[in-house]
Amino acid sequence: MKNLIFLIFFMVSGSKAFGQNDVLKLNHIYFVLDSASFEEVKSNKQLMQWANWDKGLPDFDPVDNKSTTAYLRGKSTYLEIMGPNNKFGEKTGSIGIGFSWDVYGEFSDSIDKKLKKKKLKFEKSESTWDFGNKKILWYSAYYTNLKGSLGTWYAFYNPDFLTHLYHMPYAFFTREAFLNNKINKDRAIKDLSGMILDCNIKDYHKMTEEFATFGITAKDSGKNFITFEVDSVEIKLNLTNRETTMIRQLRLEAEEKLAENLKIGKLNFQSIGKELVINFN
Repeated sequence: MKNLIFLIFFMVSGSKAFGQNDVLKLNHIYFVLDSASFEEVKSNKQLMQWANWDKGLPDFDPVDNKSTTAYLRGKSTYLEIMGPNNKFGEKTGSIGIGFSWDVYGEFSDSIDKKLKKKKLKFEKSESTWDFGNKKILWYSAYYTNLKGSLGTWYAFYNPDFLTHLYHMPYAFFTREAFLNNKINKDRAIKDLSGMILDCNIKDYHKMTEEFATFGITAKDSGKNFITFEVDSVEIKLNLTNRETTMIRQLRLEAEEKLAENLKIGKLNFQSIGKELVINFN
């Protein structure tokens, strides 16, 4: 009953109650490591102690040596880190970034309401989850046919999915509602705060065009870079002559300066102020 009262209070008191939140947010990013780096990530005790880790839905079980995907959960975003033998068939070096809008009240997945410019065509796909004998829509995702090696999609998540997942009524779906039930708030790593991508020309064009469609303007730019701020995450795109786009750096917000730096496979983890900076080689 207390949970239900809280949910009702949240709905009627929020500034976006019973509508769609217009702010596009970064939901999660996935990337596929080489086998050796992935195995070292999973087995590093310090890294596992710093952050909230699990191996995914539906039970958010702890990462173990059999896991082919490891999720690092923050308060509003998460990293989906895969090895080359992942169940999705994603190849080493693959990258994808999922964006989403918070959903309040009756579920709606109309992308037209989000477009500030209508020059791009979006296609729709849906993902469902089996709860016993009942399939529930998890999310509707929209994507363009712009070419590139980087996957990007823009999603609406269904509150009814949370209701079935957590066995209590939800009339909204926010990133925090999905994550906060399953994270230990005492862990040092709190959330994703920024990223740098070394882009090929197709992905550089793709992301700038898609962001423009949703009215996201550059925070900073130069001859060979452009920086956006998507809600709480800063995204810098470097224009390079690479064939495929790679992650240059991820920045994770920390509660305090962490005690040490780590070298894990091809990843360098540096504690800089109240951030853990992951540099990719």
